[in-house]
Amino acid sequence: MTFEAFREYIAKTVHTESKLIQKETSLCEDLGVDSLQLVNLLVEISEFFQVELGQIQSNEDLQTVGNLYQLFGGIDYEQSV
Repeated sequence: MTFEAFREYIAKTVHTESKLIQKETSLCEDLGVDSLQLVNLLVEISEFFQVELGQIQSNEDLQTVGNLYQLFGGIDYEQSV
C-alpha cells in the first residue's frame, strides 16, 4: 500500500482531511488522537490490512503517521487481502 492510500485510511478513521496528514504528522498532538482512539486505530489497521501488532516495541513507533506506516513495512495491501 502506498503512503497516500494509508494516509487516506488514517484520515477516514480519525475523521480529518487527508491533506492534513504527512509522514511527520503526530497522531496525538496534530490529529488529536487520544489513547483509546489510538488503540482502536491500531486494531482497525491490524484487522483491515491483516498485519500483526507485535511489531510495536515503543511509544516512538506510534508517534507519527510515518512511523506507523513504516512499522507495518509499508503494508502490501494486495498481498494482505
